[in-house]
Amino acid sequence: MKRSLFEIPKMDCPSEENLIRMKLDGIQGIAELDFDIANRKLTVFHSGGVSEIEKSIAELNLGSKRISTENTTSTNFDKGSDQKKLLWAVLAINFTFFLIEMTSGLISKSMGLVADSLDMLADSFVYGISLLAVGGTKVRKKRVARIAGYFQISLAIIGFVEVLRRFFTTERLPDFSTMCIVSSLALIANGICLYLLQ
Repeated sequence: MKRSLFEIPKMDCPSEENLIRMKLDGIQGIAELDFDIANRKLTVFHSGGVSEIEKSIAELNLGSKRISTENTTSTNFDKGSDQKKLLWAVLAINFTFFLIEMTSGLISKSMGLVADSLDMLADSFVYGISLLAVGGTKVRKKRVARIAGYFQISLAIIGFVEVLRRFFTTERLPDFSTMCIVSSLALIANGICLYLLQ
């Protein structure tokens, strides 16, 4: 068994992780993918050569670079249950804060909170469909990723339309104290998610 370490500067969220997982899904000999999103690193445990893996990651144009390849004795990989528990935890946090931010954003007339709540909803959706993809086939993962893409585009359009509506109509100034309090709580929630994902 070999362990190859890649640095991927443009990998900064679960969306890029899913892209990489789908890209490498059909390659024979890959035993495990270990993502470190915070540090933009990917460790691939594999048998055989690394050239096909390196080429496939490079095709995603995320600025990837192979750091090292070495032999390893690691063979015991727990793929399913830990991933699902982690995904359920971050999904619950993100969806809870989607509800909190959307509600407080509408009450306080804050487009910033509404926009961030849509981002939390998009993250929740990505984590939710990732649960469907854990242990699934390549076709299923591609279908799930396509649905996630359409969903994120829809949220972006909704947010843009709301910004235009507020620009062309008269709106009272948002309640800044509510914005500060809820934004601070959302920052803490994101920090907890980052800790869990690490």
